[in-house]
Amino acid sequence: MTTPAARPPLRTSFVEPAALTPERRAAMFALLSVWFEGYGEDYFNEELEDLDHCVLQEDAGTGELVGFATVYRQAVEIGGTAVGAFHTAHCILERRFWGSNELVRSMVAEMVARARADRSGRLWYWSYSAVGYRSYRYMPMLFVRHTPHPDQPPDDLDRAFRDHIGRACFAQYYDADTGTVDWQWQGYGLTEEARAISEAKLDSPAVAQFSRINPRWADSVEILCLARLQDDNLTAFGRRWFCTSPLPSAHAQTPFALTRQADLRSAESGERVPAKRVGEGVALLPNAAPRATPSP
Repeated sequence: MTTPAARPPLRTSFVEPAALTPERRAAMFALLSVWFEGYGEDYFNEELEDLDHCVLQEDAGTGELVGFATVYRQAVEIGGTAVGAFHTAHCILERRFWGSNELVRSMVAEMVARARADRSGRLWYWSYSAVGYRSYRYMPMLFVRHTPHPDQPPDDLDRAFRDHIGRACFAQYYDADTGTVDWQWQGYGLTEEARAISEAKLDSPAVAQFSRINPRWADSVEILCLARLQDDNLTAFGRRWFCTSPLPSAHAQTPFALTRQADLRSAESGERVPAKRVGEGVALLPNAAPRATPSP
């Protein structure tokens, strides 16, 4: 792995789907294909049309794409309560940048800022489906209450919203009893490189915890995760990442004009952050038909 000192500086940008050129889309799909096989490029490009926004990480000197995250937005009512989700569908980072949390930090900081700026009373969540322990670990790292939790069942609202997302977006592949998504497709799933977990990590508490929650992760079974984007739900680490005082949102004045660029310092946590996929095939927009079957 490249040491932090040897890594080139990165540029993080927030863009609308219309700003993604064919060349940039191809580069995104190439990064995705390192970790997941059998995912259709045509379907991937269809997904991009329904994005709320995309977070790109590029080499600041060369402009080379080294990571990206795709975010969808949903606003619904669950049992009379107005709720919304920013759902991360893909979050991919080139291997030489493992150990940097910059992509996730900038992505979730934007969600927190938008939730804080919303005065409608809607309760906002971050949502994604985790296929590996490194993606799941952001739940306990950033949030006090989150789903799934190894020792605390979700409350009624969190469970109902999780199941709504699961059923609407993953259809028959979602199991409400376990909160997991099992695609059951031949030729589709994690690549060999993605399935490999370092032997040095197998006895770590993070791996053991995730294995309890999602014992079939190596079969590409994903577990649906969500947490409320509220200041009182942030851990001490989360408060350091996302300052407890309200932050200005890039979308406060122009909700869909995503032009802000920021170079954020990496917050090292002592664990590698791998490229990963979360919530494949999900289009979470209020007026969009849910998609549950990416083309193999």
